[in-house]
Amino acid sequence: MKKSLKGKPVLPRGRAVVGIDIGKRKHAATALSPQGEVIAQLASFPNTRQGVDQLEKEVLRKAGGPGKVLVGMEATGHYWMCLYHELIRRGYACVVLNPLQTNARSSMRIRKTRNDKIDSQTIARLILSGEAKATRVTDPKITELRLLVRHRHRLLQATGNMERYAHTLVDRIFPEYADVFCKPFLPSAQKLIRQIGLAPDKLVKSAEQVREILRSAGRGRIAAETIDQLLESAKESIGTRQAEAVIEAQLCSIFDYLKTVRQQIADIKKQLDERAKKLNSPLYSLGLTSTLVATIHAESDPIDDFDSAEQYVAYVGLDPSLHDSGDTIKRRGKISKRGSPLLRHTLYLAAFVVYRRHDYFRRIYLKHRGRGKKHISALVIVAHRLARVIWRLLTDGREFTKRAPKPVSPPDKPLKSAKSTTTRKPANASA
Repeated sequence: MKKSLKGKPVLPRGRAVVGIDIGKRKHAATALSPQGEVIAQLASFPNTRQGVDQLEKEVLRKAGGPGKVLVGMEATGHYWMCLYHELIRRGYACVVLNPLQTNARSSMRIRKTRNDKIDSQTIARLILSGEAKATRVTDPKITELRLLVRHRHRLLQATGNMERYAHTLVDRIFPEYADVFCKPFLPSAQKLIRQIGLAPDKLVKSAEQVREILRSAGRGRIAAETIDQLLESAKESIGTRQAEAVIEAQLCSIFDYLKTVRQQIADIKKQLDERAKKLNSPLYSLGLTSTLVATIHAESDPIDDFDSAEQYVAYVGLDPSLHDSGDTIKRRGKISKRGSPLLRHTLYLAAFVVYRRHDYFRRIYLKHRGRGKKHISALVIVAHRLARVIWRLLTDGREFTKRAPKPVSPPDKPLKSAKSTTTRKPANASA
């Protein structure tokens, strides 16, 4: 596997540099010599094969061609991907930069004039200066895993949004309904809404039919008192009585939508389970589910991108923000929340698992709860420590243990005595 360049300085090594400002449909390019002189510029070229041919003819070939040119571009959304991979296929060396780097350099300009040509030249000069650092570009397998993980996350968000909207519809015509059923959209409630509706007047007029539907759909688990309470609430309801038919039709449509989306989520989960098992991940030793393991790998791999646990924690966004100024101001604030929000959310969910399953994480949780931290704050601290442990496990390729394995002495050197042997910290603490 090709070693990642993430976080490493981008060095031209005597090559000409071509900076490309990425747009949605069109890009701009500027080629600079190793001495910083402008070789060629292209104010605009389309994101098509003809556009790449134009870029190669008018800029890249003039700068030296494959092997003699280093191409740099910003990671602007997903718009850079097609151009990046097409240039790689044509034999050009390419690096991707975080836009924060180029924005910081652009802000140093005295004049605030900015356009695509100026931005492309800024990218090229940033690389020539040696201050640019490459961002991460994943391999095909991790890209597939990441797309699956993120699609599942979006579908989960969509179901949550639709469920909240359904609750607003119920509150319009029958606000007392949610006080009777703790989960208003169980199969029995859905059947009731589909067959009779939710308008209080309809429920009161069809009282016997309501009882029969809830008894049969609930398989006898809905108490008669609960059904009576629902009907009494319907008699006294203060619902709007407006657009009741439309709301009932929308609720049925939402039920169909949620059923379809949840089936898609289940299908993606099966794929994630299969792919996660093929990873032979040491994270299973933490007691995490396949979905959590797949998400962590999708958002973290290649783990070689991170030289230390601190870098990984910062990438997750679980590192505390620091404010240090002079002799008087020195404080630690809330977590930075930089980096991957999905990975941060996943580690927070994983903290629920590990603090119940492992004494090591439980002690961390209880220690901070004893210091007055709230439940959520203590879990965030557990997630911070878990991120360090995950980095160590993935870096070493070993399973989680209470204590780290002792370092193996070289075969040509005798083992030290037990008294003189230096004890290593646990893997979960030394990360």
